[in-house]
Amino acid sequence: MNWLGLRAAPLTEPLESDRPDFTECSSTVPLGRLQLEGGYTYAYDDEKGHRNSEQSVPEFLLRVGLLEKVELRVGWQGWSLTEDLFMEKNDAGRTIRREIHDDGATDMSVGFKAGLLPQDHLIPNLSVIAEFGIPTGARNKTAGDVEPLIKWLWSYDLTDRLSLSGNLNFAVLKSDREQHFQSSASMSVGYQLADWMGTYVEYFGFYPDSRATDAAHYLDGGLTFPITRNFQLDIRAGVGLNDEAADFFTGAGFAIRW
Repeated sequence: MNWLGLRAAPLTEPLESDRPDFTECSSTVPLGRLQLEGGYTYAYDDEKGHRNSEQSVPEFLLRVGLLEKVELRVGWQGWSLTEDLFMEKNDAGRTIRREIHDDGATDMSVGFKAGLLPQDHLIPNLSVIAEFGIPTGARNKTAGDVEPLIKWLWSYDLTDRLSLSGNLNFAVLKSDREQHFQSSASMSVGYQLADWMGTYVEYFGFYPDSRATDAAHYLDGGLTFPITRNFQLDIRAGVGLNDEAADFFTGAGFAIRW
């Protein structure tokens, strides 16, 4: 039985979270179980003297096992705290530093993840996520419209400790009152260093990064620390590989299942 007294699958497998990497895992939360994931991220970019930093917290994702191999997903990045620093000349011709803050709550998302195929010889684990961004955020942060997104997920266990995984994503986003299509993809290599620590290295990119811009490419890595079978901590850090991407980001978080 679960926490509501309803029928639930036994928690026999270790917790597998969708964080801290960009790649969503292909597994689903067991029937009748809940899993809450969250964390904090700091990102920094310096483009020709224009410095931008952003913090986001609590990055909540609630995953609920509705059926065998089907989960409900409710996500909220949380508060986005943005700071812009740049130099400009005032009316007197003097160069001064300007600092602009743009803070507010972001939009929520609702969707489902469904397992499609288990790993079988050369066939990897296959799953799909279908979700919608909902305009619930502050006026300065919301997209102002529903944003559909679909993600194709795959993973392949090479050994008991080594695995490959990746995503192929397609979204219709809205910015500056206009919609645009964005694709993104990732590939991650994970390795279980010990029972109490795992690691990964990952590439991911957005094509394009935003409307009327170039693609953005990233490389990141991190560590996961399973404290118990149902509780995990994580840390991560990454860098941008081209000018369109942010220079650096880092963060930490948790996942808990019950």
